[in-house]
Amino acid sequence: MVLIIVIALCLTNLIAFKISGKNKKKRIWAGIIVLLLTPLVFFLTGISLSPFDPGGFGTGMMMVLYSFLFAVNGIIIIIIGLFTKKSLNT
Repeated sequence: MVLIIVIALCLTNLIAFKISGKNKKKRIWAGIIVLLLTPLVFFLTGISLSPFDPGGFGTGMMMVLYSFLFAVNGIIIIIIGLFTKKSLNT
């Protein structure tokens, strides 16, 4: 399960940084989009894990964990975007 979280976060970062390049505005927008996708990750985690957990406690914990990590990831991308020097192609 931890491997899935790591792979999902790495893919999210890879896509965000490949699309934004070294452009400051695009990197900030990529972080905002990741933050906006956090509720979708929460919902999809609940739907995909609920058949395997009849009690629901483990599903709830995984939903909160995934969502928290994606939100922190989005905030870190925004912070990196804020401290990135302006690109020459702006």
